[in-house]
Amino acid sequence: MKSRLPLSSWTLSVSAGLLLGGSVLSLVGPAIAQSNIQLRLPDISAPGNRESGSTRSATCIAPDERLVALIPESNYGLTESAFPTVYFYLPETTAEHLKFVLLNESTNELLYEGRFKIDGSAGIASVSLPDNGIQQPLAVGEAYVWYISVICNPADPSADVVAEGQMARVEPLEIAASASEAELPALYAEAGLWYDAIAASARLKQDAENSDDWNALLDAVELDDLIPADLLSLSALPDAASMVP
Repeated sequence: MKSRLPLSSWTLSVSAGLLLGGSVLSLVGPAIAQSNIQLRLPDISAPGNRESGSTRSATCIAPDERLVALIPESNYGLTESAFPTVYFYLPETTAEHLKFVLLNESTNELLYEGRFKIDGSAGIASVSLPDNGIQQPLAVGEAYVWYISVICNPADPSADVVAEGQMARVEPLEIAASASEAELPALYAEAGLWYDAIAASARLKQDAENSDDWNALLDAVELDDLIPADLLSLSALPDAASMVP
């Protein structure tokens, strides 16, 4: 069983390994011999659920469908990015909007809240912390909790369909600065930087129509059933978005 540790006490960095409070946090997990991906994740789990559960009232998705965050089963991942991106599977829905909320794990301080327009289509969508000169970035060594909520009934929050996860920001991976776009997914995966690996593989899938790394990453975290899903584009609703400077 993976260990569950208090995220707020972490001081994290990436070099030969991850340093945690002066000791080495080893990266574990089987190497995935597909594409060039060797995914090695930290042996840490976090509270929450990457898949939505049942709601207390009528929902806007089919009973056998789920909102699924594209993260490891541990519900936890690392990123070097100050403004990371979260990917998730959005099932077919009658809802028109979803909400992305990001909180500091130790203080519960709101870092970002944004709303996005959806058209009901099923597929893989993503939301990013905006790098706009106003939004506060993630801090190195800090852990964060995020929520994706499909808003089924604006008057009844209990009807929301929710998936959640946690992330922590680490020092940038120096070798990534000189790597090509094609090399990045494998470099990030080997270093245990899940959010960066999946984002880099999504760019290859979309721009170069190369899905090998994307498929290997989803297979590595037992989400291979989502490999056929199309990538979706969401539209932010700036009037409804709350950015915390």
